[in-house]
Amino acid sequence: MNIEEVKRISKVSKLEKWPYPRTFQELLAAGVVSYRTSIANNQTVFMGEDNQYEESNGTTGAALEVAEQFQGDAVRQGLQHHQQHRTPFTAFIQDMADAGVQYYEVRMKERLINYTSGKPGETYEEAIPPFE
Repeated sequence: MNIEEVKRISKVSKLEKWPYPRTFQELLAAGVVSYRTSIANNQTVFMGEDNQYEESNGTTGAALEVAEQFQGDAVRQGLQHHQQHRTPFTAFIQDMADAGVQYYEVRMKERLINYTSGKPGETYEEAIPPFE
């Protein structure tokens, strides 16, 4: 994984509000195998085949309070709103916190994102469409 390229992609994609499939494709090309973002502290750990990079996204300021009850429908609605209106990443993270998402994991090879409370059965999984 090219850590400097991952840093660049992360910064530019948020500034320019790239559609997620583009961000995904760029991270995949930079050698990212998977990554996990913690909602409460907005920390992301990018995993390569033989290295990792931890990034503090810092854009939300103070730590977020994650709702105790997981709401799969609210996750889906928050994702749709973010995708359709290209809202800022901070708004997306807040929507996920309000829906009870503790973290989300992206599995690059499978092209899947799993939003979860961390409790069994409390997940919402979404396939990543191709970037066109």
